[in-house]
Amino acid sequence: MRVLAVAGVFLPLAAAQSAVFTHIEASADHTTLESALNKVTAVKDALADANGPFTMVAPTDAAFTAALPELGIAAADAATLLDRADLGEILKYQVLSTTEKVNPLTAGDITTVQGMTATVTVSSDATPVTKVVGSNAAGVTISSSADVGTSGNEEHAVHVCTDRILLPKPVYQVASEATDLFSTLVAALDTAGLADVKTGLGLQNGGALHTVFAPTNDAFAAYLAARGIDADALLADSELANIVKYHILAGKVMAADVATGEQATLYGAAGKLSLAKDGSTVTVDGVTVDAEVPVGNGVIHPIPSVLMPNVVEVAKGSSDFSNLVEAVVTAELEDTLTGAGPFTVFAPTNAAFDAYLAKVGKTMDELKADKDALAALLKYHVVPSEVMLADATTSTPASVEGSTLDLVKTGDDLTVNGVAVPAATANMQAGNGVVHVIGEVLE
Repeated sequence: MRVLAVAGVFLPLAAAQSAVFTHIEASADHTTLESALNKVTAVKDALADANGPFTMVAPTDAAFTAALPELGIAAADAATLLDRADLGEILKYQVLSTTEKVNPLTAGDITTVQGMTATVTVSSDATPVTKVVGSNAAGVTISSSADVGTSGNEEHAVHVCTDRILLPKPVYQVASEATDLFSTLVAALDTAGLADVKTGLGLQNGGALHTVFAPTNDAFAAYLAARGIDADALLADSELANIVKYHILAGKVMAADVATGEQATLYGAAGKLSLAKDGSTVTVDGVTVDAEVPVGNGVIHPIPSVLMPNVVEVAKGSSDFSNLVEAVVTAELEDTLTGAGPFTVFAPTNAAFDAYLAKVGKTMDELKADKDALAALLKYHVVPSEVMLADATTSTPASVEGSTLDLVKTGDDLTVNGVAVPAATANMQAGNGVVHVIGEVLE
């Protein structure tokens, strides 16, 4: 007999655990479910009789095996199912949130302990077929049901399914179905440059959890209007992947769990969101977050604005700007360039800095030694307004340093002080301006 230690006293496990778990443990067809509950003890412990009554959908071993392809798991790797970070979410989705047991199941939407709903359908056949529908429209078929509990007090119900696991809808599916809110975000996720992120927000992602601060359609409409572009231009934008990644955190952060501070995003360690909480109000980069939407592999927080990294974070996000970033930090310009702006930064690449250092006969350390001169050099690459490539004209705008730059626009081509601004690497959008890549240091 297995035993459980409680406050130093060893009790028979069957006496300490819930009737639901005892029923599952006694079934030869539910060894995988038993192992899963033993793996996620918080869910197992929550099923204690005192917290009930409970109604549970109980997938058999065959159901777990049948669900492997849906989860992107090869048969040879079946054991990895128990190591998924979202295993607890899956298990909680099997348990209905009710004040009394439900047996038989009746048609309609039901709320689960996980927080999401599932839908029960009952056929009109002579022998009715009951299904519970989650992420898979085919649902899971209930093959048998039983009341369980102590003798004379069978307060729980277990509904067995054998064809697949009842899985909660992942981030991507929930967003896809909320077309009135997130159709633009979903269209962005459907682009080739975000294929890996789309997979990461689906079921076949190894069980990873994500938190998505999701701009609504209205938020994207306002962003497009401010940029003077349409949705097609947005979806073709080379910076789209970075824009979307800046809205996604690894891990699940519910509103109740938000702590004030910075959080790294999928954009990279350089692109951090600033989270704050005042009572029940949560803000991200100063934008108030709407009521959260539960999903099977994380959480969606709708927001009314598109968030953007600042120009320094954009530079930090590319290894080709490491010299520029190092110089900005040394010259103590980071606070300035992370301010409200707007700024247009003509950003020399590492190769541009190497060529410049060779030209002036200095090392990077020697260049950094004179902070005032370095700051002046860097400020000469910054215009205190936002100049998108399409909007640039032949002109002589003043730089932050004070001297003027010589912009020449010929057709669609732009040069600054005679240095080409390649269209392919221009218009790196930031929340406080834009970054244009250039191949030379301006003098």
